[in-house]
Amino acid sequence: MLARTRISLATTTLLLLGSTSAFAVDADAFAQRLKAVAQKQNMSLSFDSIEAEGENVVLKGVSGGEADENGKVAEITFENVSGSTADGWDVERIAFPDFDETEDGVRTRIGGVVIEGMELVGTTATDVPAAMKFSDFYFQGASIGSLEVEKDGKTVFSLADASLNNEIGDDGTFTADFDFGDFTADLTTGEDAEATKAVQEIGYGKLSGTIAGSATWNPTSGLLELDPFDIEVKNAGDLSVTYGISGYTPAFIESLQQLQQQMAASPDNQQASGMAVMGLISQLYLNSAEITFVDDSLTGKLLDYYAGKNGQTREQLIQGLTGMLPMFLSYLQNPEFQKAVTDAVTAYLTDPKSLSISIDPANPVPVTQLIGAAMGAPQTLPSVLSLTVSAND
Repeated sequence: MLARTRISLATTTLLLLGSTSAFAVDADAFAQRLKAVAQKQNMSLSFDSIEAEGENVVLKGVSGGEADENGKVAEITFENVSGSTADGWDVERIAFPDFDETEDGVRTRIGGVVIEGMELVGTTATDVPAAMKFSDFYFQGASIGSLEVEKDGKTVFSLADASLNNEIGDDGTFTADFDFGDFTADLTTGEDAEATKAVQEIGYGKLSGTIAGSATWNPTSGLLELDPFDIEVKNAGDLSVTYGISGYTPAFIESLQQLQQQMAASPDNQQASGMAVMGLISQLYLNSAEITFVDDSLTGKLLDYYAGKNGQTREQLIQGLTGMLPMFLSYLQNPEFQKAVTDAVTAYLTDPKSLSISIDPANPVPVTQLIGAAMGAPQTLPSVLSLTVSAND
């Protein structure tokens, strides 16, 4: 019994001592797959060493290409790595070290960079979502805690709490929601003294605001939508952009990748590349688009500034601007559209609230048709696109 007990204890001890290596991830295989996926995106990834710490993989001396010691990231830890090169790799979390570098008097600091839910597609994997198929890469979320740029000891740009969240639905639809957080920009540090003086006189020496948006791609229909992309600047205004493009299918992406490779291999064959590009563009359609600006004092400040520069009143400046519109729009040879635009711009400048440009055709319009109309018959564009301009809606 004593002998058997000693054997059992010895066996248990060996298992415990060997558990770390027994359950450790294959760090080298993971790193090589990561390198191959990066190369597929035309990115060169290198590292000085690879280490496994249980289920974590640590890459040291990481760089995105040929870099000296100052251009390398000292250490990146991939947490809770599982899988294989054949079946695919999953990474629960990647936390990047803080970045602090000064070059030519400009100091850049980035902190709190995290990627969560990263996946690398396996080399033998089947039934791969289209959103991952052409990159072999996907992540559920990423965030940046802070970014700050200093010039000569003065902060010229800062960003806080930026995030990006991705999702692939059961039908394969890919959705991305991004929020670039709160930003501030100091425009008084520019090298153009005249421009710097102008922005200060207008009242925008320093800007702050937010940038956010959402995009959706349906691989089956090839519909790519940006709805919306919003830039809001405090005490200036809110710019919102939306659009829908169809024809952006997996086959289109594959053809685009092949064309990029061909152009890289034969950079001098521009004629053939141009024809190939036009062939690809012919597969795309414009479904809709809209640009809307909601004013928050920017328009009034600009009008007052330039009126003062010209020795005019605001009303005189508005009359001069709207009086030039018919001349600028005359090349369209579309009097009805010309009047609609002039009326909308006049209404907006007189009482700045909002200005919108909308494209909403009854059926998606081939991009090649738009190019042809713009070059040969620009007067048809408003009707082809169902283009409207409205103010203060």
